[in-house]
Amino acid sequence: MKQRPRYFTIFLLPACLLFTGFIISSCEKQDITFGSGFIDNTITNLVLVDTVTVNVSTVYVDSFVTSGTKAILAGKYKDEKFGTIASQSFVQLGLPSNTTYDIPNGSVFDSLEVILKLNKSFYGDTLVPYHLDVHQLTQQISFSAAQYSFYNNNSWPYSNNVLGSSEIVIAPSTRDTLAIKLSPSLGQDLFNKLQNKTTEVQTVDQFVNYFRGLAFVGGSNNNCIVGFKDSLTMRLHYKKPGVFAENATIDFGVNQTNFQFNNITADRSGTAISTLGPSNKQLVSSATGNAGYSQYISGAVARISFPYIKDLYQLPDFLKIVKAELQVKPVQNSFLGYYSLPPSLRLSATDQTNQLGIDLTTVVGSSAVVQYGSLYIDNLYGTSTAYTYDVTSYLQAQLPNTEGSKNGLLVLPPNATVIFNRLLIANAANGANKTQVKIYYAAVK
Repeated sequence: MKQRPRYFTIFLLPACLLFTGFIISSCEKQDITFGSGFIDNTITNLVLVDTVTVNVSTVYVDSFVTSGTKAILAGKYKDEKFGTIASQSFVQLGLPSNTTYDIPNGSVFDSLEVILKLNKSFYGDTLVPYHLDVHQLTQQISFSAAQYSFYNNNSWPYSNNVLGSSEIVIAPSTRDTLAIKLSPSLGQDLFNKLQNKTTEVQTVDQFVNYFRGLAFVGGSNNNCIVGFKDSLTMRLHYKKPGVFAENATIDFGVNQTNFQFNNITADRSGTAISTLGPSNKQLVSSATGNAGYSQYISGAVARISFPYIKDLYQLPDFLKIVKAELQVKPVQNSFLGYYSLPPSLRLSATDQTNQLGIDLTTVVGSSAVVQYGSLYIDNLYGTSTAYTYDVTSYLQAQLPNTEGSKNGLLVLPPNATVIFNRLLIANAANGANKTQVKIYYAAVK
């Protein structure tokens, strides 16, 4: 038989009760609904603690895989909080899928272009003209011994000569593709080899040794990074002979998706996190403007921890954590203009090494589902904007854990290696707008 939910009155302890990591500061009685079966209302109260210390810091991300992400990211923009962020992309092309093409005698080369499809991801000022240059690689992309992926700090040599360029206003809502004309001399040479069926176009290995690939590089005056799909096309146009010349094309696509990767750099000079790096891998928020910085793709990720969680054991009436809710709040006015918040964020459990661990989940039906924060944006006052998470199971596990007070949660988007949306997390010094955890615990009457 379906049971009706029980209602419990929360009796909050006196404000004068003080512990190392938290104080119970409210004496107001509250009514809250919980499911039945977790507490015996005849011998226990339910107590709310909403001032547990929440530490916020910024952790350095050394490297992450950028190959096989299905995204070509190119451009640059300057952010006064995170620095100058830039991305270049490298791709290897293969032979046309239809290898039985035959270019008849008398055909004439017309043009060569590369066609990029926008994936609708962008970050920065899209009202400023966006400039993109295309270069030819000078070395064939390949893995070294025991290498299987490319990372954000990998790059590849390319010619200084620009094969083609484009400068446009992206207008993401109205534009689907970007076509860039490439060097006529390169196109003519490629056309001649295809028409004469030279060795360079007989096999993929021979072709990539001749045409090593392309690099996509944003212009120096850009203030935007744009994302394109990795399903690009290099299209050769020519005209077949006849009474009326017939237009014809040959398309070249990506050879191996794991040979397409992005090089991403961040110059943090002049920012509050300028010292973040290999020799200084974690910065406390009190030293960085009372905020934790989270933009995984630029090498910074916010960390949240509960260093005094074990002080709950010092409460004379404490039995167990019944429910815990974490509200991650952005610094007020830190996400104005085109610095939009990540639409969703996950919390990855970590330890003292600050490596990504298991994402926090919640149970939906009979399945464990990753939590993404249920972002609420307070458009009226701006003070209630928050990502909200159920951290009950996490904190229950940390209480008996001897290392629990040293563990933490890393804050990053689900698609962290292709998204530039960033977040400044407010620490306790931000007053009512601070990141906080509310813990309801069962207490002996």
